[in-house]
Amino acid sequence: MSFEVIISKPLCLSLHWESNSIAAIGLDWAGPDAPSGPEPTSRHGRALAQALTRYLAGERVEWPELPLAMDGLTPFRREVSETLAKDVRHGQLTTYGQLASLVGRPGAARAVGRVMATNPWPLVVPCHRVIGAGGNLTGFGPGIAMKKFLLDLEQTSQSG
Repeated sequence: MSFEVIISKPLCLSLHWESNSIAAIGLDWAGPDAPSGPEPTSRHGRALAQALTRYLAGERVEWPELPLAMDGLTPFRREVSETLAKDVRHGQLTTYGQLASLVGRPGAARAVGRVMATNPWPLVVPCHRVIGAGGNLTGFGPGIAMKKFLLDLEQTSQSG
């Protein structure tokens, strides 16, 4: 496994490659002293770095098409992930139940929650846009503060 690091403050992405697919994208805060780091070496890494910079500048971006390692996902996990990425756009929110309905499985909100909890590609598969039925910000691997930051950023660029 190899990896690339993308730093666009205040965020840091790490792309974890297996063969020619991205097995996971780590999302974290880039500390104030984090170096800019070298440019990503892959064309996919460079495209993601450019999109991340635009995203953090408040632009609406379409994340680049990336070779995500979806082969190991169950059909349900794959369908939920693909539907979320395709149908829940920048600045939009959905609930676990609404996403379950979108994939034709009303009543499977908890199963969708498990898919979101194990999403290996945050931002690209935008699990931060999935909220609790009562509008609560629930569960997000990088933390609720990160989820709030991303949603606030998207809401600001949506209204701007």
